[in-house]
Amino acid sequence: MKRENLYMRSFRGEDGFNEFVSSFGGDPVAVTKAAGLEPSLPKGLINFESFTGICALFEEAAAQTNQPYFGLKWALHQPTDFRFSGPNVLLITMSANARQWVDMAIEYQKVHTNGFSFHYEENKAAGTVTGVIAIHPLAPPSRQMVEQLLAGISIISHQFVSDFEFKQVTFQHGPPEDMTLYEEIFKCPVEFNADRTTVTTDLRFLELNKTHFLTKAITPFVKKYMDWRIQKHPEAQQSISMMIAETLPAILGVEGSDIKHVSKTLDIHPKKLQRLLSEEGTSYSQVLDEVRKHIAARLLADSEISIIRLAKMLDYSSDRSFTAASKRWFGMPATKYRQTFKS
Repeated sequence: MKRENLYMRSFRGEDGFNEFVSSFGGDPVAVTKAAGLEPSLPKGLINFESFTGICALFEEAAAQTNQPYFGLKWALHQPTDFRFSGPNVLLITMSANARQWVDMAIEYQKVHTNGFSFHYEENKAAGTVTGVIAIHPLAPPSRQMVEQLLAGISIISHQFVSDFEFKQVTFQHGPPEDMTLYEEIFKCPVEFNADRTTVTTDLRFLELNKTHFLTKAITPFVKKYMDWRIQKHPEAQQSISMMIAETLPAILGVEGSDIKHVSKTLDIHPKKLQRLLSEEGTSYSQVLDEVRKHIAARLLADSEISIIRLAKMLDYSSDRSFTAASKRWFGMPATKYRQTFKS
């Protein structure tokens, strides 16, 4: 069996990375090519890139712009509104407490990359919970990528959880010359040359219910996030079916493709949503099916993502269900479609 290539869902086409590199006098095209990645990505689509390439991208950007803390600065540069936190807020709307939120975020991560993994360990005696970030052993070392990941976790946690604080953060790489940004972002002791990359907080965090999240702000926050996505693609504003088609890729992979959740995301009652779709001569199930088919066709052709992972990303209950859909779409199983296309 062929080993699955290391990949990661990429937002490089819409997250302002190129502009950020340029702000330090760097050449984003040169940085991207040096990392072995394509300078441009299709817009409005789910894109996956080599995880090895993305790690190299961060290191190249740091080197060419002479920014040894590039990963931390990139995390701080990300907007603290819906553009950066949208998917995480969508998970909050679907969870009952912090434990479920974290569990869903871990599952979401599994679908969107195999380059690194998250898990957490509870220490009831010490009253702590430690999140462990493990980079795939075949991935290249990337200080910038790891620091950006942990900084992002810290920023989002402090943003959405009342009175949140880390007790300790550990990195496997060596110490920096300047601790200023680490102190600003993590607000806790930071250890280097550790055995693992971890973040530790109070065990009570996992039991926090929604009252400790910014629940009053979540609904308008989600609405702004989806409006922002839709406004980036004027064609999506022309019909409700196209609006849903633009919304679905943002919430597939976390079992959020049910019409009730989509209607809540768009702030439209499910019955009204169905009526509007009926007026356009379609239905929610038809739109969902077309979106799934479009994503599946492109990723089967352009990536090595396993069938099991792709099924989860498209919110199928099993790879068998996805295979049945593939036979209906393409007249053959997904594995054969991929083989046929590539040959």
